[in-house]
Amino acid sequence: MLGRSRFLSFPLVIGAVIIGVVSGKAIFGPPLEEYWKKRHQEEAAARETDASSS
Repeated sequence: MLGRSRFLSFPLVIGAVIIGVVSGKAIFGPPLEEYWKKRHQEEAAARETDASSS
């Protein structure tokens, strides 16, 4: 177990995190943008109906 502590070096972990973030944004970015745009439109419509019913 003591020999495994050097297996994951800090630069290797940082590189993996950067690759994961970039690829995640490339894969999930456009669908998430559409989701949040639709979500904000629904919230705005809900606020308008709440304001008009008050």
